[in-house]
Amino acid sequence: MIDIARSATQFNAKMPQQIRGLIQDRPNVHNDSPVRVPSGVSRVLRNVVPWNTDIALIEATTAPEQWSYALSYPLHEESLQGLAPDDALIIECRVRVHEGDLGIVAIGADYSSFASRERTVRANAAPVTVRVWLRDPGKASHLLFRNAASDGTATRFAILGLRAHRMPGGRNFQASWSSPESRSIPLAELGRALAWAGTTWDQPFPARPLAATSASLEIVDTADLPSVLGVAGQAQPIAANGKALADWKMEADDAPILEQLWRAVAPRRHLEFGTWEGFGATLVARVTDAEIWTLNLPEGETGADGETLYSSTDSGQFIGRLYREAGFASRVHQVLCDSRDFDTRPFEREPFDTVLIDGGHTPDVVASDTEKALRVVRKGGTCVWHDFCPDPDTLSRNLAPLGVVQAVVENFDAWRARFDRLFWIRKSWILVGLGAK
Repeated sequence: MIDIARSATQFNAKMPQQIRGLIQDRPNVHNDSPVRVPSGVSRVLRNVVPWNTDIALIEATTAPEQWSYALSYPLHEESLQGLAPDDALIIECRVRVHEGDLGIVAIGADYSSFASRERTVRANAAPVTVRVWLRDPGKASHLLFRNAASDGTATRFAILGLRAHRMPGGRNFQASWSSPESRSIPLAELGRALAWAGTTWDQPFPARPLAATSASLEIVDTADLPSVLGVAGQAQPIAANGKALADWKMEADDAPILEQLWRAVAPRRHLEFGTWEGFGATLVARVTDAEIWTLNLPEGETGADGETLYSSTDSGQFIGRLYREAGFASRVHQVLCDSRDFDTRPFEREPFDTVLIDGGHTPDVVASDTEKALRVVRKGGTCVWHDFCPDPDTLSRNLAPLGVVQAVVENFDAWRARFDRLFWIRKSWILVGLGAK
């Protein structure tokens, strides 16, 4: 896990400053949760070695019902009011979870509204440090510990340490490409945006150090897309101009752009990493005559905790249901496998005209899928990455684009060299590589 001071340096923020006294010493106890407070001798030892110690501040057991509150630590309102308008707040929690799943989240004074993203800690023999990011600290009133276990068991845990850090200027990241006049994204600045957004998520992915670079990524506005695709005179795709990119949806917002893209390049053979319910394959089949191959995990995409990310709609009979219901099953080859095990050799002699990379969204899977795509796309062909969005606010609110953008940044030089043009379509979650070499 990355040190928060190092993270601040990476995205050019001022050094974090510890705020003493923000978190009150005595928590509120909820639902008659059993608690144990260490002896006076232990508390003295904690004062000598306040962090990175195995001496608990308090031990507690939640009620068995999921989401049952156990402890809440009040936050001093005066300390919160002393923060500058552009400051963010990070609360570090060092805990050991003996049994169950522990949820940690900052909440408002109403005890129901969230002021941060909830962090979940599973049972582990070793202590774990998690960081709760508060973009708008003024909305927070308490730091809550509750039962996140879904199987009806109680969660038993110990809090080993709590501390808060002010992140000066860390509430937002102002990107140069936010200006409509910008025609490129400096890769070094995009790396800093990634570091900032990764801090809001407590660095969910391992990251490679980025070398100094003067490279940049081209921006193509939707208004200019027809001429770039060689279909000048066609109407530009309708974009949801009033909608924040953080709230973007492929089916509603990127579909018109992808439809124009597929019409323009008119593939005969198309490969897709990531089927889900089959919306992407249906879109290609509807606007082209392509024969389509599409890959998906049999049980769908899962998170780091092993839980499915898209409920039951990304597994079993739901995989590809949309293209079957639309009558395109005869043109679609459904491949069920882990894309990292996908054997590209049978397709290298008869490559694809287009490839859509929209499967797993962690940087390692995106990189693996891209390397396989580059083996099987024909010379002059097109690769498209979905869930690529360099907007900092989007990266701080959506985990999928964070992983995709990180993969592209870490592999930019190698992948850029494989295309005549590589560009982000503004406004979208789409990266396009034209003219594969």
